[in-house]
Amino acid sequence: MSQPEFSAKEFQQVGEIMHHARSVDRSDGVWQLVSAVQRVIPYEFSGCGAVNLLHGMDPSLGHSTYPREFCQLYMGQGLVADPAVHRLLTSGQTVTSSADEPAGNEPKAITSLKLEFGVTTCLSTGVRGANGSCSYFAFSNFDAKQADKLRLLLDILAPHFHLSYMRCQSTWKPEHPAQPAYILSKREEEILRWVAAGKTNWEISVILKVSLNTVKFHLKNIFQKIGVENRWSAIAYWQTGEQHRPAPPATPSDDRPPSGSPTPP
Repeated sequence: MSQPEFSAKEFQQVGEIMHHARSVDRSDGVWQLVSAVQRVIPYEFSGCGAVNLLHGMDPSLGHSTYPREFCQLYMGQGLVADPAVHRLLTSGQTVTSSADEPAGNEPKAITSLKLEFGVTTCLSTGVRGANGSCSYFAFSNFDAKQADKLRLLLDILAPHFHLSYMRCQSTWKPEHPAQPAYILSKREEEILRWVAAGKTNWEISVILKVSLNTVKFHLKNIFQKIGVENRWSAIAYWQTGEQHRPAPPATPSDDRPPSGSPTPP
């Protein structure tokens, strides 16, 4: 396969992005750098964040245009399986790419999750920094024919993105999905109420109008956050602490059960 090439205009755009990266010192500047990839390779979704290899990953999400619920699920269970991040953990390379990992190595649950949220073509890059501080940059839903070109582009730009990201860390507070571990998201609280009501995963998926795979992913995140291993322990956790939980809002969200459905305790 021949090496992809940049046109004179694209080469100039790459140079401008690299030059701009030197002066970035604010979080919105990092996002502008990532978004600038659009000038060369159009895509639909992108995101960036950090992991710390010396502190049990400690993942954080800097910016993302992926669906919010997808981010919550992927950050909780899928990020460690991301090919670029996995290679950061195992290869010792400074710059890693998901393109170097065989497609068949991705867990089926992750593949299903991506398809459910409309995430098709994917390419991620990880950069290893000092003291275990690493960054990752992900792009999705680009023309598959442009994959090699995008990979080359990220090989060039990702180290510059990483340095800009790290420079902003002192003033930028990226979103940590595992804030304190016991704080559940609105959706997780909702699912746990239905689990405590005795509903199966399939029943919960029907009630909330989401896939069974999404329910399973949320439950994995719940178990991880509250430090339990199964739904029975989760039920005990919920029932013990129910009196300390805030009451649900008076107006139900759009994805709550329709009127006439049983009300969870």
